[in-house]
Formats: sequence, structure tokens, C-alpha cells
Amino acid sequence: MRAVYETNVIAPFQIAKAFIPLLQLSKHGRIVNVSSAGGSFFCVTQPNPFKPSYAYTSSKSALNMITVQLAKELAPHNILVNATDPGYCATDINKNSGPRSAAQGAQVSIIFATLADDGPTGKFYNENGRHYW
Repeated sequence: MRAVYETNVIAPFQIAKAFIPLLQLSKHGRIVNVSSAGGSFFCVTQPNPFKPSYAYTSSKSALNMITVQLAKELAPHNILVNATDPGYCATDINKNSGPRSAAQGAQVSIIFATLADDGPTGKFYNENGRHYW
């Protein structure tokens, strides 16, 4: 569990915090945290294909909370912070069993990294729109 939290929670938080001074110099600062439907309380309480995974799902929930808190902290600096869900992509972690490529999954994050200045902040999205927390 500790290794999963280091990867999915602590590292993204530390990276975001390290880049905040540079993002404050930008006219279009953006932070996009890659989350998962597995971190959504709504999604995991519905009939779904998620297998119980205490470490992964709880770490993505923690990342979602960090997203919201960073969005609140950075709003006065016009830095938009959102979480995205790439969907079930073929990656090493799932032995390439996902039906989507990593490139397909990255599309939603690219959209949120390039949002207009009046775009949303502190929200969770997938390719179909806003996700439930």
C-alpha cells in the first residue's frame, strides 16, 4: 500500500507543490492529476467491474481530494487544477488488458492541460464529461 500511495498521492502532490512558483509566473497555469473512476466513491458503490483494491482505489480518492484542495489554494493565482480519468487503458499495471491505448487515455488530460482561462477548476472529468466524485 505504501508504494502505491507514494506513486499515486505523494509524488503528484510534491511535484505540484514544486512547480507552483513557476505556474504562478505563467498566464495559463494548469495542474492535471490523472485519477481513476476507481477513486470515485460514486463509481465504486455502483455495480461495476472494479475488483476490491484497497491501495489503488483509496490512493485515487486521496488524489481527488488533493486536486480539490490545490484548486482552492491556487484559485487566487488563476491556476486551474483538475483530475482526469483516462479510462481502462492497456498498461503494464494491468498486463495490457485494457481496451484503450495510453494515447487514447491521455486525450482528456491534454484537453485539461490546455483549458481556456475561464475553464473549470477543482473538478473530475473523463472523456464523456464531468465525473462524480
